[in-house]
Amino acid sequence: MSKMTLQVWRNIDADQIYQKGLSINLFRNKTHMRQMINQYRKLKQAEVYLVFSKDNQILALLFVESFFLDHRTLTGNLILLNLPVSKELINDQFLEQVGIALYDLKVDFEQLILQIPDRSRKAVPGTEPAIFLGDSIYPNRFQTKRFASSDFDPVSYLIFPFHKHHIVVSIKINQIIKVEFIQPHQIVSDKNLRKALTKQGLLTDAGEIKSGNNILEITSRRDPVIPQLKDKIVQEFTDYFAGELTDFSLPYVILTGTKFQREVWQILSQIPYGAVLSYEEVAERLLEKPTKAHAYARAVGSACGKNPLGILIPCHRVIGKDKSLTGFGGGVKLKGHLLDLEFIGRSGRQIKPDT
Repeated sequence: MSKMTLQVWRNIDADQIYQKGLSINLFRNKTHMRQMINQYRKLKQAEVYLVFSKDNQILALLFVESFFLDHRTLTGNLILLNLPVSKELINDQFLEQVGIALYDLKVDFEQLILQIPDRSRKAVPGTEPAIFLGDSIYPNRFQTKRFASSDFDPVSYLIFPFHKHHIVVSIKINQIIKVEFIQPHQIVSDKNLRKALTKQGLLTDAGEIKSGNNILEITSRRDPVIPQLKDKIVQEFTDYFAGELTDFSLPYVILTGTKFQREVWQILSQIPYGAVLSYEEVAERLLEKPTKAHAYARAVGSACGKNPLGILIPCHRVIGKDKSLTGFGGGVKLKGHLLDLEFIGRSGRQIKPDT
């Protein structure tokens, strides 16, 4: 099925919709269509979308509203237009593509129930219940599909325990896009991660990760990670936390950051395993005039705090000029644990006899 897109309904769209025609005559005319849709949006606190195919052809109208007494669950009803669309295409995959398009619009929901009239089952007056609108008989049989929001998330997650902290590795299109730290008893704030954990039963009622000492794997069904990459990420992070790996060889991509921040991150990536630099020393390497480094130390610290790829870009190897452990997204305790791990690992390799 081609990738779909959604566009919020505008009154000017009525001309195009009415010209193409609905599969059933729901509206008397264009004015009636505008009035009914505007009333629906206002009274139901709902939204109406145009559903477009990949080649920009309008396929349907999508009416979306909150489930009764549950604003976390949305219900969506699709009304198909009169188009030469094969019945074979109107299936669960069709509904899933519509759900993905709604998710990509940043519509906030936890569950989504999508319904589409079954064109093969029209209601027959007098034999089964039917909804009469004007001179039409609405199909009263529906294909229904229930989704969780996380079903549409293109990101997969691997979560590693380390000294009661959680290291969350996010993967998209077979590249690591984020490595973040969650402290003990910290509530998970990322909405998509919360939803993914909730679906897997891995989030407590308080919003904390419950994993014990196990590595958690949450694989995207929309964009699965290739098994070889998943195994490599698990192996390299496991070896790193065991003090057995000093350099990562994993694919990652930086999706955020200003020019200054990216320059800082480039310097951080060059700090060797088990070594440290002060914020001022990082600034010295960054500036053409190192004498001004002191004035840029705070900006360097801010850039370290914005680092999206902790450990892979080792901002934990940057410390205060007085050797203090300051300014780390995972907290100074985790920063200390990571540095201790590397110092012990480096010392062990230095004193290991040659073989």
